[in-house]
Amino acid sequence: MLIRSLSSEPITDEEAKSLFASMERFSHLLLAVSGGADSLALMALAAAWTKALGQDAPRVSVATVDHVLRPEAAAEAASVGQLARGFGLEHAVLRWDADKPATGLQEAAREARYALLEAHMRSIGADALVLAHHADDQAETVLMRLSAGSGLTGLGGMEQETRLRDSVLLRPLLNVPGARLRATLEAANIRPMEDPSNENARFTRVRFRQSLPVLEAEGFDRIRLGRFARRMQRADTALSLAADRVGLAVQVPSEEGARFAAALWDEPDEIILRVLAKAISAVNPVPSVDLFRLEELLNTLKKARFDGVAIRRTLGGTLISLVPDGMILIKPEAPRGAARED
Repeated sequence: MLIRSLSSEPITDEEAKSLFASMERFSHLLLAVSGGADSLALMALAAAWTKALGQDAPRVSVATVDHVLRPEAAAEAASVGQLARGFGLEHAVLRWDADKPATGLQEAAREARYALLEAHMRSIGADALVLAHHADDQAETVLMRLSAGSGLTGLGGMEQETRLRDSVLLRPLLNVPGARLRATLEAANIRPMEDPSNENARFTRVRFRQSLPVLEAEGFDRIRLGRFARRMQRADTALSLAADRVGLAVQVPSEEGARFAAALWDEPDEIILRVLAKAISAVNPVPSVDLFRLEELLNTLKKARFDGVAIRRTLGGTLISLVPDGMILIKPEAPRGAARED
């Protein structure tokens, strides 16, 4: 439930206690704090929360990533460190010293940021990374993914708890409007640092952020978009579990890869898509299988199944074979230039 609708009142200690309750099970939390209003509010709230818990509180550390993109960034990171130490929290600055790409800078910076944070977590023994994403960020994410043609998984937006490689990611403020976080900072007399890239319309997320006021007038407000995301997450979880059960039920033992009996074709298309996607990723682990290409594959397989013919197709580094009786075999694709089987 969205915290107190869209009011601009500061987060109370009781609300913070409720927001952070699920974090008590961790022994050492690392807060990612950039110096902007959202992450500074997260740090201030977490410091008060741990102080109230006393000896039962998890250890809390803070890290700031300096992407080395602006001359002011080093001084801003140092200011975050000063604030963190004022709260009694350990602080580290993590620098992205690698060469910067000419295109896709925000995406590359994001990947570098998480890589640096995860490496720091391992070095200090932290078992969870806490991020300051809030309801406004969730609304922007849902709109961006909707425009990109994402499926159910993408339309679920960000989750409050998820995994990134070897880390647990926590977003305790995901249902809190950004206005309340800024109000929390003002009440604490803390002035945030402003990154000009947050207003640069060359970046996709900024353009969506700037379009939100217009979209809100048409009903696409943060409350409804957040509710939509949670519904998509529920549906995605249910379908994923159903696909797992079906996949186990129709899988046939095979030494070549993943083989499925013709009974898979009795299932709805969404379930078949998910079974195929998981099998492809299991046979040849890849970051993700493009949904549009997967849908095209399913349509091709369905037509061949209807015509009673055998076909072979490739996707995600795998070879997908359909035989006339409807059985499907998914195995690693042969290296380029290798002789193909007859």
